[in-house]
Amino acid sequence: MEPSDAGQGPGKDDMDTVQKFVDADRFAKHLGVEVLEHGTGRARARMEIRAHHLNSAGTVHGGAIFSLADAVFSVASNSHGTLAMAINVSISFFKAVRKGALVAEGREVSFNPKLATYLIEVKDDAGASIALFQGTVYRKKDTLAEILA
Repeated sequence: MEPSDAGQGPGKDDMDTVQKFVDADRFAKHLGVEVLEHGTGRARARMEIRAHHLNSAGTVHGGAIFSLADAVFSVASNSHGTLAMAINVSISFFKAVRKGALVAEGREVSFNPKLATYLIEVKDDAGASIALFQGTVYRKKDTLAEILA
């Protein structure tokens, strides 16, 4: 952790700022992504599968799955209160899904003042693995509070 993140992690004001950052993600809201929880270096979100999430084969479009995972990646990587921008991401798909809901859970696996890496698992209602997303961010000097102002 960098010195400003030492100790108990972000305080209530920082978590309020992260929540404002979550609330400002219009694309995630458009897709129906609901952030269930977030904390320092982690996040969890749910997306109820709707007709507009399906591809021509009647399964959830890979882009919809990617976007759910990316929303969790965004929340987890920005949870330190400093703007984090993706520099590399990849996703592996394991299983097709047609209905129900998807849940994505992300965790920080590496963190330093400039770079951080996250793993996001996407599962279906039954807990079966649907996809695994890995992403690395560049941590900028801008704070979320400055970005949201």
